[in-house]
Amino acid sequence: MHHKLPQYPHKSTRELKASLFLFRLLSRRFIVRTSLYLWRFLKSIHFPIKQLIGFTGYEQFCAGQDVTSCASMTEKLAQYNVYSVLDYANEHTTSAMDYKHNATMVLETIEAAKNNPAYPFAVVKPTAIGSFKLYQKMGAGQKLTTSEQLIWTAMQQRFEQLASAAAQATVILMIDAEESWILDGVNLLVLPLFVKYNSDKVVLALTIQLYLKDRNLVYKSLLKDADEKGYVLGAKLVRGAYMEKERNRSAVLNISNPVCETKDATDNQYRDALQSAMQALDKHFCIVATHNQSDINWVVDYCSKNNISVRNSNLWFSQLYGMRDYISFSLAEQGANVFKYVPFGPLEQAVPYLIRRALENSAMKSQTLQECLMIKNELRRRKING
Repeated sequence: MHHKLPQYPHKSTRELKASLFLFRLLSRRFIVRTSLYLWRFLKSIHFPIKQLIGFTGYEQFCAGQDVTSCASMTEKLAQYNVYSVLDYANEHTTSAMDYKHNATMVLETIEAAKNNPAYPFAVVKPTAIGSFKLYQKMGAGQKLTTSEQLIWTAMQQRFEQLASAAAQATVILMIDAEESWILDGVNLLVLPLFVKYNSDKVVLALTIQLYLKDRNLVYKSLLKDADEKGYVLGAKLVRGAYMEKERNRSAVLNISNPVCETKDATDNQYRDALQSAMQALDKHFCIVATHNQSDINWVVDYCSKNNISVRNSNLWFSQLYGMRDYISFSLAEQGANVFKYVPFGPLEQAVPYLIRRALENSAMKSQTLQECLMIKNELRRRKING
């Protein structure tokens, strides 16, 4: 991939140096683990967390505390044809009040996206607006109690409200990833909405986590189902973010591990799903959500060889805010559709998300070191050019 533009045009030299320092720390797994223990200790003694905002990676991985405060950064990204989806980073919720509040926040992001080309997408995490327990119970085919049925109906109504708002705003609503043991329940709730709202264009897009052994077959069956029922399948293809949690649960319960046994197996599944997506691009919608350069190169090459424009409206690329900017800006430079997944919210609510980002960067050491190298190259370029 060629880089005619600076690879970090949205960041000052000071901000780049801060990013380099953070990624160097994140490449050291021992430091990350120790920091997490320290964080939990400080939380247990009710330390004022807001005072730590400069030491948490918050400013690297989150764009602001609310929708309004994200605007300056997302507008800057849009100047370089890198777009955004705003994600309210509040992952651990269990009360009806929290579910309603989170749904309201998603509606706010949909409203912000209305008539704003910087925000072509919105996103909702199913467990942010509904009960984890009920997703699991429904997915297992268990009967709900009368009170649980009322809660499930309220969850259906929230999803219906969000899908309707997205359709009216001409915004694509992504349904975010969850743990494997509640996915069947999530699909029971959301897939009927695909038939209703995706009849002639994409309004909803489901996340497919391809580090799970069964998801490639699930994706292919969904493509077939969409063809048979006449709706557009929107899919965001990812590897997955809960690998350690999945494996630990399998070990504790002494059940089969749902995660692919090796990285190669995951890579092969992801590439095969990409093949299916590209072959169906004339009818269905795909987001290639990855930081893997070889997968991105493969898609770009596939487009070139098969006379498919990387500007095809059914094809988007996505990377996380604060990570792999050199990939995002290079894709945008080539004319591809690309957006950043941009979390926002108060620091104390964003902590679970920040922890996952820290663990991901320490686990994917080669990619994190590559990030360091690209930042150092850009800093060197700026120094030479004055």
